[in-house]
Amino acid sequence: MDRPLIARADDPAKRRFVAATQPRASFSQMSAIGAIFDPEGLHSEELDAMLAELSQVPHDEAKIWRSGPMALAACIVHTSAESREQPQPHISEDGRLAAVFEGFLLNHEDLTRDLTAKGVQLANRSDVEIVLRGYEVWGDKLAERLRGEYSLAIADLRAGRLFVTRDHLGFVPLYYKQDDERLVLASDFRTIAAVSKRPLEPNPRYLAQTIANKWFLRDETPWRDVKRVVRAHTLTFDGRRLEQHNYWVPPTEVTIRYKREEEYVEHYREVLFDCVRKVSRSDRPVGVAVSGGLDSSALFSISHLLEQRGELEAPGFHGYSLAASEDGNAFELPYARAAAAHIGRPLTEVPLFDPDIDWYEQDANWHNDIAIPSNGAMMLGMEQRVVDDGSRVLINGSGGDEWLQGNAQYYREFVGEMDIAGFWQALMRDGKSLGWPKALKQASRQTVAELTPSFLRMKIRKRLREYRRKNEREPVWLLPEYREMLAEAEEVYDAQLPENGVHWAKRNLLLSPFSDLTHQLMRRQRNRIGLESRHPMLSRAFIEFSLATPAHIKRKGSITKVIHRESMQGILAQEVLDRKTKANFTNVEIDQQFAAHVREHAREHLAGICDFEGLKQVTSVDYSTPEGDFWAWEIWGLYASAAFLYQYQRVNEINPATGVQQDRNLK
Repeated sequence: MDRPLIARADDPAKRRFVAATQPRASFSQMSAIGAIFDPEGLHSEELDAMLAELSQVPHDEAKIWRSGPMALAACIVHTSAESREQPQPHISEDGRLAAVFEGFLLNHEDLTRDLTAKGVQLANRSDVEIVLRGYEVWGDKLAERLRGEYSLAIADLRAGRLFVTRDHLGFVPLYYKQDDERLVLASDFRTIAAVSKRPLEPNPRYLAQTIANKWFLRDETPWRDVKRVVRAHTLTFDGRRLEQHNYWVPPTEVTIRYKREEEYVEHYREVLFDCVRKVSRSDRPVGVAVSGGLDSSALFSISHLLEQRGELEAPGFHGYSLAASEDGNAFELPYARAAAAHIGRPLTEVPLFDPDIDWYEQDANWHNDIAIPSNGAMMLGMEQRVVDDGSRVLINGSGGDEWLQGNAQYYREFVGEMDIAGFWQALMRDGKSLGWPKALKQASRQTVAELTPSFLRMKIRKRLREYRRKNEREPVWLLPEYREMLAEAEEVYDAQLPENGVHWAKRNLLLSPFSDLTHQLMRRQRNRIGLESRHPMLSRAFIEFSLATPAHIKRKGSITKVIHRESMQGILAQEVLDRKTKANFTNVEIDQQFAAHVREHAREHLAGICDFEGLKQVTSVDYSTPEGDFWAWEIWGLYASAAFLYQYQRVNEINPATGVQQDRNLK
């Protein structure tokens, strides 16, 4: 195998710290949007404050529109030639509709074709023009037709209301705060705070789930009364009623069936190539994150093939990989280098960003939010390098683990379909791969679960939840009232899921509020340095293919991502295809600093939420051992909540836009 071409990035600590903590006055940036609906009238001071806060992130253009009780603001970056064709906010010809759009569409071609068939003559090819004209044609049902990663707000003076929607997984944050008949929406908490009529207050319910690492609250945020627009929902507000409706319910039934597994492989390859092609739309070269894992390495190789075919929707691409130390648990460079060597392309290696605890506090304070986990912060140096190289888009492989990993639910599917031959073949295969005791146990448990009557299955599930709360990492470091609150929240969340275990697992992957956290924190990190991350393996087309296909094409015994491995034969380096390990991006040093901070400040800042005797279970852990890895999310949650409350308690000033005392973070 040829040696890969490697461009080594420098790593001066001061440069990394400054780059990560200062907004860059560059033309490469992201977008942010905001809206106000106030029947009592709009005030110039609050509109100026909204635009000023949104403008804290560098941008290509910043504008505001107001009419009657509504105002829209947009600070926009252009990631494609089409986006430059239409300033935002975008106003209809009669001036009765206005729209702001953050993110990108994947199906702009399909929407353009459908609108043209309806007789609509589009003024330009921009996404915001497409969604505004789509709203004129389809109204609220527009949301069902959109594909991509976005937030959208439309001021509809014809109907006297705001219409808002977000994408299927909530990649692009959008928050709102309702004060009686007044509604404020924004991409970030800073803007919400700047124009709020009342001071923001911490939300102990949300902090409790952060501290316990138990995620059930879908619309709540760290701030009381500040809600997130729920993913895959529309929100409408007319000054009296605020309504939300779910526009997409993911399929859970297996509907794609082929006689030969080769047909699944071919179909999967077509879906993946199309998803990568569509997310590459940019008028600048795009970056591709190459961890060395099966997913990101495949996207790197596919981008190469698309470029060779003339199908990449960008004028080139570059690969970037995290250069962890060889003695660490995040060292994946041999695999990333193998992926680069296989296609003969250069790979820029960038050291992991590794700041001390002060950086986490300063970054969280700037965002008016909780601190980002260390495994998210590790990416910042690489992301900054992508921006420094002139790109505005980074493609990554998030989603492969969720939608390709597979599980042993295939036995349940075979039983439910009365497919005896499929069941027997899977058992023979697993017996050889896993050993007969393990294979028989797995098959029998799944069979019993599928054949158990529905009413009994629900009782068993409830008993298991109660058992888990009391015996499996019970959060004894929370006060009893918050443990009870989380138990109630879990019941409410679980009631939204199907009773069938196979369908439950699929729906839970999509609804879990934990992914809201990760999308929110990673979006804000990249937003501040001017980078848009895109996720082909989390697109609706990719997810719907995974949901509609049988479980046995994804996992066979101990081999995961089977369909992905088979479809990438000859495309991906064999060394990567054969990989069965996965890096663990933990940071022992920062976890120890988090624990020390909690031990020192918990009684001062976590009183009223935590039980301090129970807290010793987490703070007494030796974070240099494997046990520390086991508790990494809990110690991060404790630190993030303590630092958040500390900042709230110490920083206050008068909000000039509203004249009330407002808790603010550091500029």
